[in-house]
Amino acid sequence: MKRIFFVTVFFLLIPLFLFANDGVEKHVSILETFKPAFHIIESISDLTGIFILLIGFLKGIFMFVRLEFDRLLGKRDYEEIFSLRNILGSYIIISLDFLIVSDIIHSVLSPTVEELTELGIIVVIRTAIGFFLGKELHELRKELKEVAKDELKELH
Repeated sequence: MKRIFFVTVFFLLIPLFLFANDGVEKHVSILETFKPAFHIIESISDLTGIFILLIGFLKGIFMFVRLEFDRLLGKRDYEEIFSLRNILGSYIIISLDFLIVSDIIHSVLSPTVEELTELGIIVVIRTAIGFFLGKELHELRKELKEVAKDELKELH
């Protein structure tokens, strides 16, 4: 978590102090040379994040319907919903990471103070969501391990 914070601050402060122009013409730089490639990378990162989120969503719906159907037939217990939350949460966290990368690249490509402020807010929100979701997933995994241990004890 500390590493994400420092990398985020690093990528926010460097463009803010070195590249922010607020409409003032800047000199042609290496950044200008690679701008088309960075736009492509930004788009790929956005699409990857959205694609991962979509896969998680579809997988989550499929699992939810299957779990509910099995639960109504008495084949499964309601506690198995924890595994669904674990899987869906993992997809959300991975997706957020790709979307943060895209936002950082976008801020480097158009580094006005307004863009950097907006990026800072977005990154803080996404990082907070990822952090708290990660904590929740950690707790869910602990609970799933305890349930598995209890079931194993019952079998012996």
